[in-house]
Amino acid sequence: MALCLTTLLAQQSSSGGAASLMVDLLLTLAAAACITIIFKRFGLATIPGYLITGAIIGPSALALISSPENVQAISGLAILLLMFTIGLQLDLAGIRSGMVSILSIGLGSTLATWAIGIPVGMAFGLSAPAALVLAMAMSMSSTAVAMGVLQPRREVNRIQGRLCIGVSVTQDLLSIAILALMPPIAMWAGQQAAGSTPGLVSGLSGGPLVDLLVSGVVAMLAVGLMVAIGKHALPKLLREAARGGASETLLVVASAVALAAAALTTYVGIGPALGAFLAGFMLATTAFRHQLAGQLAPLRELFMAVFFTVVGLNMNVPSVLDAWWVVLLGVGALFAVKGTILVISTWAGGANAATSLQTGALLTQAGEFSLVVFAGAAMSGIIPEAQQPVMIAVVVLSLILTPWAYDLSKLAAPVLSRFPAAPWIKSSALVERAGAPADADSAGATEPASAGVIVAGFGLVGRAVVDRLQIAQIPYTIVELNPGTVRKQGSLGRAIVYGDISNPEVLESAGVRTADAIIITIPDDDAILLACQAIRAISPTIFIAARTSFLSNAFLATNAGADHVTVAEVATAEAMAKQVMQQLERRAAAGKA
Repeated sequence: MALCLTTLLAQQSSSGGAASLMVDLLLTLAAAACITIIFKRFGLATIPGYLITGAIIGPSALALISSPENVQAISGLAILLLMFTIGLQLDLAGIRSGMVSILSIGLGSTLATWAIGIPVGMAFGLSAPAALVLAMAMSMSSTAVAMGVLQPRREVNRIQGRLCIGVSVTQDLLSIAILALMPPIAMWAGQQAAGSTPGLVSGLSGGPLVDLLVSGVVAMLAVGLMVAIGKHALPKLLREAARGGASETLLVVASAVALAAAALTTYVGIGPALGAFLAGFMLATTAFRHQLAGQLAPLRELFMAVFFTVVGLNMNVPSVLDAWWVVLLGVGALFAVKGTILVISTWAGGANAATSLQTGALLTQAGEFSLVVFAGAAMSGIIPEAQQPVMIAVVVLSLILTPWAYDLSKLAAPVLSRFPAAPWIKSSALVERAGAPADADSAGATEPASAGVIVAGFGLVGRAVVDRLQIAQIPYTIVELNPGTVRKQGSLGRAIVYGDISNPEVLESAGVRTADAIIITIPDDDAILLACQAIRAISPTIFIAARTSFLSNAFLATNAGADHVTVAEVATAEAMAKQVMQQLERRAAAGKA
């Protein structure tokens, strides 16, 4: 990723545009920071803030950006990283309870939105290909916004939280199909997909239908090749990269894999976004996913700010204001059509009426992927540029309205909780958990079982701690940076996670929110301080025990959040003094004898 950015800057420098690029990028990030601070102050999602920032500083408003093409070049890289991290965060393990029902709800609601969205889009004056793209884009929801609503309320692990995660996983899987369908839709619209090249099929032209069939076969072969390589070769490559705990090498290798996958899918004519998404999805099946997700999180946030702000640059403010009634109608149609489909699908899948309404309110908005689809469709010529600002405005407004829509659904919960689940659902995880009033988020929904104790590091000290926990029959999870240890202990049936204990994603995957205590045994004082700060930021009440080498570092660890600190030099002094006294007493007793 850094190599691409360096190359871009070099090209801009050679053409005399490096200074302009830096100024535009500075203005973009500074404006995005200011607007999002204001949005956070009022408890609003940051993504609409980025989009509104772009609209304000764009050419149709203040015109602060001298050359939108400069920032747009970086935005292309941001799309790759965004799709890569979406694939990397794809997790089927989180919806094991009621998986069949949840995946059925996600699949049914998404396909129904496609089917109904096409005539709705055509009613707004779009062509059939453009209406199909609009329906597919609007069927995607924003997981980030939904989780932003649930997390402050501590409702992520309740029914609607699990449903939200499950439906989002299904939508992410279907986004593979959406990305793959973009080139054929562009051909249907008489255009060529942006970012695609004739590649392998350039010499096989035999008419539009033949080209479509050949490109489809080539695309499937390329995807199959990527999946095969990812399943068999990628884990070995990552284990080698992670040898010795070199997490930066792991990040470099993962980034290279993402770019290689993007290059391959571009070469076969299906665009780089699909390749980056598939690379993330393949990495998500390995033991290194949580460490990588945590390492990429800050970079992802940075590039998301750039990407969504650049999307906002394309919003023609006067056009949106002139078509304000179209925007309001679009948001109303989105909430009415998609929201109704989600509510009915969730209820038919086994949830009660209150939970179904809350799930629909959480997911009825459009999402980040919708904007990715719109950007690609506009570049491909599928969607007229004049209509793109209105579509973006609909997405922005839907994201802003989501928290209020969810709060309204909560108000209706006491009334709706009286209605039962679908009569054809006799027994399912959703029915059993959804029978209580939804105002308590279905009181039957239990919080995850306690993770017991998290042990960071599986060296000599960590092994001793784990042995004691096993004797006491206390559940535990190990966090370790040695891939060989992770593989061996995992094969022995121990709960173990690969990653750095100071990585928030690793802490989440280890169950820090539900654990009773965390014991940090790693012999690295700097890492221990970072870990204490990260743990305390996520869980203010968890008991933290740590080790340090020197007494001076014990005070720092305590200030960082540790409840108990074992100092190696003090423990050594006490053990040595005890052993010496025992030996002296034995010698004295032997001399008297």
